[in-house]
Amino acid sequence: MHRIATVALRGPSREPIDFARTIESHGCTSLPPAIDHTSVEHYRYRLRMNGAVRTLRFQAESDNLLVLCDKSLGVAQQRRLMEVVRRMFRLDEDFGPFYDAISHDAELSWACAGAGRLLASPTVFEDVVKTICTTNCAWSGTVRMVSAIVENLGGGAFPTPQAMADASLDFYSNVARAGYRGAYLKTLAQNVADKRTDLEALRPTSGMSDEEAEEQLLKIPGVGPYAAAHIMLLLGRYGKLVFDSWTRPKYLKISGKRRAADKTITRRFKRYGRFAGLAFWLMLTKDWLPA
Repeated sequence: MHRIATVALRGPSREPIDFARTIESHGCTSLPPAIDHTSVEHYRYRLRMNGAVRTLRFQAESDNLLVLCDKSLGVAQQRRLMEVVRRMFRLDEDFGPFYDAISHDAELSWACAGAGRLLASPTVFEDVVKTICTTNCAWSGTVRMVSAIVENLGGGAFPTPQAMADASLDFYSNVARAGYRGAYLKTLAQNVADKRTDLEALRPTSGMSDEEAEEQLLKIPGVGPYAAAHIMLLLGRYGKLVFDSWTRPKYLKISGKRRAADKTITRRFKRYGRFAGLAFWLMLTKDWLPA
């Protein structure tokens, strides 16, 4: 492996970044094109660069993020790769205000040690596709669908929108076994490939409000309230709580309550304003790694 860069695991406010908590921040981090994601010591991911599939390796080295590639890269390629890396690890997002907000919350102050960055995909398109593949199915179904899409349409890397648009409905039905989602995925890919849908414009840096971003997401076939809230978190829009068949029971288990309406849970986290959804997610996933 060739060393590409060494980046400080510190945010804009010099806040710490916990590498292990980042690569284990949500379930989709384990989906292809991640490779053998069984260790918190490193994270491997396949990315298509200039038509070739490259294997990347990320690992913590002291207080730094070490970025390696299976092939040496030119200066321009290194620069483009590091733009992707900064997006994936959210290195330019300032989590100082969030840590200030949770520092006196006994159930959340642990996250001030560097948790909260949700590992993103290189493109919003990838995060949207993966999220659609999590809807109304067991996790094994999500793994099957995403694995088939990556291997058959991307050659090991995540495929381009055009590659997914060119795939037949038969592929989505019989190979990916995506069910009703197949038509949604093909239509989404075609709209992105034809530039009728600009998913990158949903990023907070575009100036679009959270309300506008949510409205645009809900217009995408296959994206309902759960999927929109999940995608919003991965975009860095943290105001919405993700409610689904896993988060609701997990909250009841943690809180010791027998039942709680979504509105009641939402009020519990309202104090965190634009970070409410992130605070909720961190409470649910604290036990994913040891203290």
